[in-house]
Amino acid sequence: MDDRDWKIISTLYKYKNITKTANTLFISQPALTSRIKQIESSLGVQLIQRSNKGISFTPYGEFAAQFAIQYLKDFYIFKQNLQSFGNEVTGTLKIAVSSIIGRYYLPTLLENFQQLYPKIRYEITITPSSEVNKLVKSHLADFGFTKNASAFEKNNKLLLTTYNALIASKNPFNIEDLPKMNLITYPYEESYRASIWKWWKETFDCPPNIGTKVSNLDISKEMIFAGLGYGILPEILVPECSGPLFTKAMYFKDGSIFKRNTWLIFDIKNVETFPVQKVFYQFMKDAYFPGFLRQRNKI
Repeated sequence: MDDRDWKIISTLYKYKNITKTANTLFISQPALTSRIKQIESSLGVQLIQRSNKGISFTPYGEFAAQFAIQYLKDFYIFKQNLQSFGNEVTGTLKIAVSSIIGRYYLPTLLENFQQLYPKIRYEITITPSSEVNKLVKSHLADFGFTKNASAFEKNNKLLLTTYNALIASKNPFNIEDLPKMNLITYPYEESYRASIWKWWKETFDCPPNIGTKVSNLDISKEMIFAGLGYGILPEILVPECSGPLFTKAMYFKDGSIFKRNTWLIFDIKNVETFPVQKVFYQFMKDAYFPGFLRQRNKI
């Protein structure tokens, strides 16, 4: 057995679900099922039981899961401390990030960070905000950039900035025109979708006219830029349009504007323990990100 096997056991114990475990570890379900059987064969015991209600761990499995969790924690501490001997901070930084931040800001951010700490390596995962949260919660990522950090306590998150969500169209429009216009949608992150429909229900007494559904934000943006309908875009994307783009802010019934936050999420215990995580947190908090945001003005 190797580290990957212990990670499989600990992740499966966390989710009690083959699909979620496979998605978290970025392997196929058949491959995961096959590997679990190989692990059980290697240990000579049955770790899990399957039923209509899902997966449960046998007493052997419970014992193995607790060992896996402790082993991975101890081994991670060992590697981080080993790599940090000497004057220079070295090691691997695991970051989970949503697509917009990963595309527009992370490369420049890491370029500046690497100038200070050239021996730190990176493992970057681009995934929706909801998955970013899961990866950080399960300690499969050291830091996450996310839009919804409500599940994290105050000392485990850092508010980086806030930007407006805008109604955008290639053609001039008024807010009251929207029910008659074609809406271009994509699979919104859960909390974002809830806020959008809250705004819509407060503003109109009829459902939106969904003209086009696309698979992601980038395609939605291009469809809007081509004049095929209107959509809801982060304000960071608006300057990318080659021609004029008409936008309007969205106000809730109580007068507040529709904004989205960008959070850095982490485990503060690890930040205080591991040198690599400590310097990145300090960089984000004090040295680089605030000035970066003032320069770029939005994220």
